[in-house]
Amino acid sequence: MSAQPQKKMLRKGMKQVLVLLVVLTCGLWVTDANSQNIPREYRGDEDLIARGILDGNLIETNFRNHGELARWNDLPWGIWPRGIGGRHIDGIGINIAGRVPGERQKWPFYGGKSDTLVNPVVLTYRDAGKRLGPDGSLWGWLPLNGFHNETRFNRLGELEPTPALSDDRTSWPSFWPDRLDNPDDPGWSNEWNGFFGRGVFNADLEGFYVIDDYSDLEYSVDPETQQPLSQWGVFYPSPSDSTIGGLALQTKVRIFQWANILAEDTAFILYRITNTGEKDYRYNSSGDEGVFFGQIMDYGLGNEEGDENAAFDALQDVTYGWDQDGIGQHPDGTLYDLGYTGFAFLESPSRAEDGLDNDQDGIIDEQRFGGAGRLLESQLSIESYFNANYDVIAFEAFHGPLSETAAYKAGRWFTGDENLDWVAYDDANQNGAYDSGEFINNDVGRDGKGPFDLNYPGPDDGEADGMPTPGEPNFDELDIGESDQIGLTGFDLNSRPFYESGDNLRDDTWMFDRILNYAQFPLGTPSDAFEADIEPFLLFVSGPVNLSVGATDFFSTAWIFGEDENDFFKNRKTVQNIYDADYNFAQAPFMPTLAAIPGDERVVLTWDTVAVSSFDRFSQTFDFEGFKLYKGSDALLSDARTITNIDGTPTFFEPLARWDLDNGLAGPVTVLEGEGVYDLGSDTGLSYFYVDENVNNGVKYYYALVAYDHGIPDPVSGDPTVDPQENIFNISIDLAGNVLGVSSNAAIVIPRSRPAGYISGDVNEDLSEVTSGLGSGSIFVSVESDADVIPDNPYRVRFYSGEDEYAATDIEVTTEYDIFNAGTNEVMIKRTPLVPTTPMVDGFVVEFDNYRSIPGTIEYNPIQTGWVSNAGSANELVDLDPTVLDGFDTNWFAVVQRDSSGAFFHSQDDFELRFVDPNDSTYTPPRFGFTFLRSPIPVYAYNLGTGEEVELFVQDLDGDRVFGPGDELIISEKFGFQHKFRHRVIFNVPEGETSVAPSSGDVVRITTLKEFQTGDYFQFTLKSAYVDADLAESELDDIAVVPNPYVGGSLLESRSQISGRGERRIEFINLPQVCTISIFNLRGELVNTIEHNSVGSDGSESWDLRTSGKQDIAYGVYIYHIKAPGVGEHVGKFAVVK
Repeated sequence: MSAQPQKKMLRKGMKQVLVLLVVLTCGLWVTDANSQNIPREYRGDEDLIARGILDGNLIETNFRNHGELARWNDLPWGIWPRGIGGRHIDGIGINIAGRVPGERQKWPFYGGKSDTLVNPVVLTYRDAGKRLGPDGSLWGWLPLNGFHNETRFNRLGELEPTPALSDDRTSWPSFWPDRLDNPDDPGWSNEWNGFFGRGVFNADLEGFYVIDDYSDLEYSVDPETQQPLSQWGVFYPSPSDSTIGGLALQTKVRIFQWANILAEDTAFILYRITNTGEKDYRYNSSGDEGVFFGQIMDYGLGNEEGDENAAFDALQDVTYGWDQDGIGQHPDGTLYDLGYTGFAFLESPSRAEDGLDNDQDGIIDEQRFGGAGRLLESQLSIESYFNANYDVIAFEAFHGPLSETAAYKAGRWFTGDENLDWVAYDDANQNGAYDSGEFINNDVGRDGKGPFDLNYPGPDDGEADGMPTPGEPNFDELDIGESDQIGLTGFDLNSRPFYESGDNLRDDTWMFDRILNYAQFPLGTPSDAFEADIEPFLLFVSGPVNLSVGATDFFSTAWIFGEDENDFFKNRKTVQNIYDADYNFAQAPFMPTLAAIPGDERVVLTWDTVAVSSFDRFSQTFDFEGFKLYKGSDALLSDARTITNIDGTPTFFEPLARWDLDNGLAGPVTVLEGEGVYDLGSDTGLSYFYVDENVNNGVKYYYALVAYDHGIPDPVSGDPTVDPQENIFNISIDLAGNVLGVSSNAAIVIPRSRPAGYISGDVNEDLSEVTSGLGSGSIFVSVESDADVIPDNPYRVRFYSGEDEYAATDIEVTTEYDIFNAGTNEVMIKRTPLVPTTPMVDGFVVEFDNYRSIPGTIEYNPIQTGWVSNAGSANELVDLDPTVLDGFDTNWFAVVQRDSSGAFFHSQDDFELRFVDPNDSTYTPPRFGFTFLRSPIPVYAYNLGTGEEVELFVQDLDGDRVFGPGDELIISEKFGFQHKFRHRVIFNVPEGETSVAPSSGDVVRITTLKEFQTGDYFQFTLKSAYVDADLAESELDDIAVVPNPYVGGSLLESRSQISGRGERRIEFINLPQVCTISIFNLRGELVNTIEHNSVGSDGSESWDLRTSGKQDIAYGVYIYHIKAPGVGEHVGKFAVVK
């Protein structure tokens, strides 16, 4: 494969910036400390076979944890697009074959026949590939215990184990046996066992299980009869343990799905095979020994089997199939477009011991478990070593110029990182140690998790030590470039009846002959097409290779779909880019958790803040940009996917609402290599709450809330060099419309009418001003989920502030808030930037009405600034005109002004001017300038925040050198040698009046509006919802049936692909909480009785239009009677029309 120049072009530039990045692995290595050894007591067991569903993108299929995917006749199998399309593939299975010495001479059973070579082929595949021992036990791949939750219960409370899936915590075991040797956290309890590390979710969906072939005892001796079971000889891969059969192989299987628009039509299957036995498997020059890795696939395009075609492109290592008319048919008779589907062979095993550059990348015998190697610490020494040990032309043709490699740019290279792409942490302050906040790059340690990752547990072995450690990205096992792959060496395209005829798939000798003598092809093999009147069947092969005791090797394939041949091969290119980039995909932000609360003709949606702190490992930036809310009428939200690419293909979803950071990154940007446009938003600011009032009661709605980033913008054009990424969402529905699972950022909701007399929960306190503090704003607490309310529990909304960004101010601005449960001493929402509405906690949300100051200035509180009457009492009044207040003789009208001149520094503190009897005391202003008076005045100034006396300057505006009306007081505070002017106060007397000076005790207060500050808080409690019986009785006439009339169908009914009439449903709405619904025909015969008993806010009850005997009702008019104890009765009618 790799010897062909055209194939090298597929991989050229594999480490450059891509919209996508994803990794596979391969190579032949000796095990090391990161080999993920599994204790011997964990081994394959037929009783542990579990079935699961993969639906992380547009491919939806069943799979089993013994190496089989897309089993025929087990819905869903090979469905694309998910939820819409139908059958495409009828089975996928892994097979490993070897040729090893078989003993015969020492066994009388063989009558003296000479020893021979036997060829175990390990396969578990439907009935056609299922082999059973004499005792009925299964021979082949079986799942190991400890790698999934064997006591998992499904949503219906039924015991239903499934293979471990990254998006289903209930499928995970309590710990992972292959991580028990981890020095920092043995077993990785309660964490996902990710390909890239502990709790690392690189793919949108990752499936993981481990299998072995120990049960394949075909070449063993029957313990009962003591006679060999095979005519070809006896072979034990571990002679010290006769219970281990096959080749003593242990295989880790991972399946990746990404929902990104470029990868949504693909799934990646990775196999990591380890020889756990006691015998080396070595190939020889004739090529008839060693180990062959393979995968079989059975096409099943559509329901008919007479017009299927398949082809193999040897140049691109891909097989693909299509249906002659391109049309498939669902079980209910509806049609769907089949498109194209096929498989690309990506990763092959390696030969790292033959002294050859098998993959022609300029490196000889590179290894995936080779260790860190030697450290070179200058570009000059790197270049010298590189030129001496590498084929420079071949390397740069394959990987790109040396000068562009990460290690060369850093001037620091460990030679065990053969392709120079591992980078240590960024020692920004050059102190020789990692400090908090510095980028850690690839230097994340053995667990693969760094300080900016979600749920970071703290530093682990190898983290930030400046050298590559097994388990870190771009090194050893997690770097496909460190592997001397041999490529695809064999392929066989035939038909299913041919392969499944008789015992072909169960016959080791037949299968090995097919692998060795029919599937092998020389380089330059032309493309091959196969036109079949029945399903095509294909076999990928790579080998032979060595697999020594304790060694591990890899291979992988990609399952690809496309709308047509061009789209299929476009996706093939994407798959190659993903693979070449080590499966490092430009990641979407952390997935938010969406809550949807049904109301009466409304749906409340709220979500958490976790996405905002997302760190993109690929771009090494905090690149979160915003949220988008999608809405649809089916599980795929297909009616919202209306934004097309340049070809007119629906590509993106039109959001119901969007919120993005106010950071200048806004508007449409070009994506998909110029084929599409993505809208970054309009700098609206963030929100975590939305109310959708464009809904109808009883109708099912589907919502998805995605967080998105801004990609990596080009500094010149602004368009991204790496496209923006957004979360996937997943709503899994079976063909009958039943919900199988919903991702955390998606929701299914049906708005319902409220019960008659229902009074929603509410807040007990007046929150128009702060409970404690200085802030001028208010909050509004809204109960949105009555079921979650904790009555009378005290909550506090607390605020945090910082200095205004302008130097000439001493003003605090609100920066963050939190919500504290004062009843449990629990912080419910951690400190986070202030937003218009909070996420929901305990059933309530908080809306903020915070005064927002204009940066660099202040605003006076008009109702708290002026002369103060009845200070401190309940009758306190404030006005600038003292003549309208009680208790004043003065007629000095006050004018309070702010000033932006250089000497003024705005302060949010409040001040008072307090007039005194000049015979008791006076204040002498400081010396300042000729126009400022220094004569004593009967007034003092105080800062109400500090309680301290402050300075007063008197500017003689009328020039009479006496303080009085027309002059100006300047309130000032002195800090060291600096006078900070705060406010100007000018007193005027109404024209024609004689001045009456203020009296002792008169006060002028100057109050500013303030943002919420550190120490400010609101405290409140909630009251529960309840039903008012009198109100309920008065609302009985609001009871109704919808739709009425019912005409053949209704928007209330769920969609289904099952043939037949499907669901029929009407709803009784506005019912009392507890009532009996009796339904009669016009003859007065009782048709059905429904008991409605709602403990919450649901005032609706559905009916499936069936009698009590489960028979469909006839068309006509029906009478219903509602009887609610303690409330009353109601009678109405509805019609069912054909």
